[in-house]
Amino acid sequence: MRTTGAAVVVLAALVAGCANDTAQPNGPDDPDPAAGERLYVTSGFTDEVLRIDPSDGSVVGRIPTERRRDEVDEPHAVAISPDGRYWYVTVAHGAPTLWKYEMEGDRLVGRVTLPTAGAARIGITPDGTRAFVPDYDRSQPGVPGRVAVVDLADLSVVATPVVCGGPHHAEVNPAGDLVAVACSLSDEIVLLDARTLEERGRFAAGPEAGPAGQPALKPLNLGWSPNGEMIWVGLHLAGTVRAFRPDGEIIGTVPVGNRPAQIALTPDGGTLVVANRGDASMSLVDTSLLIETARIPLGAEHPHGVALDAAGQRAFVSCEGTPQTVGRAVAVDLEAESILWSAEAGAYTLGAAYASVSPN
Repeated sequence: MRTTGAAVVVLAALVAGCANDTAQPNGPDDPDPAAGERLYVTSGFTDEVLRIDPSDGSVVGRIPTERRRDEVDEPHAVAISPDGRYWYVTVAHGAPTLWKYEMEGDRLVGRVTLPTAGAARIGITPDGTRAFVPDYDRSQPGVPGRVAVVDLADLSVVATPVVCGGPHHAEVNPAGDLVAVACSLSDEIVLLDARTLEERGRFAAGPEAGPAGQPALKPLNLGWSPNGEMIWVGLHLAGTVRAFRPDGEIIGTVPVGNRPAQIALTPDGGTLVVANRGDASMSLVDTSLLIETARIPLGAEHPHGVALDAAGQRAFVSCEGTPQTVGRAVAVDLEAESILWSAEAGAYTLGAAYASVSPN
């Protein structure tokens, strides 16, 4: 993907800012000043991951993911390993890759080129051994896409099963035995066995589902309830989130903001947080009452990613921005339903992940 026009103005300002920014990833012998907690967001148009202080939104580190100097390769998603020792990022274009970093010092461990046309979100098994990276390739809307399965110990590609149209998000259930895949271009949810990769189930995202390649709902992102008995799915074109049982039974549908993007459940499963890309807002959904309890204006264009702190008290939303405006990260107090801070954060700011880091 290339950027032109007004986007060049934004990028020029960002590059100038980066040149004067002394906050860089730490070397192997340097102490880690960010022990405690940290937030990572991906800046797609500047080919870097920003490490942000969750307390005030200040950028404390910039980690480059650029492999082609004259191209935008677009880091897309970022995820934390269950044990908190590593973090991972996908780079979506050129030769799509999955990168692995040690949390301490943000040291690059390695990367693997994925045998797919694209790379979207990252789903990790609870034991931290495997990652599932869907090939979100929108150029072939009627052609079933693949999910790259990666062994995270040695960064080898285990398999690339063909799953469905436009897979965007693959999330492993809390028990670690099932993977739910959101199929954006075929209006389906597909369940895979996390070990054998055999298909365990497939169901439409609702009775309104469109034919393959012509989605009416466009399920982009999903999340399992803590007990594994419910799958929440954001339906991007419908402006709703929908709860399913793993057998496909619809439990309920909740209207939220325009074009919901990423979603996240609080640790107790009681609240679903939804980034509404189309109207610059964030929705809070009571998962037991199946109602939207709040819709919070974020004051930033195109909310995309959502990360919650360990206690489920704060949400961090990555907002893409526009060709005329830079991206932003926004922190929200979920109990007070108020903005804690809003800070500039790269350009085309897509993924977000929160980590709590213990000092050595």
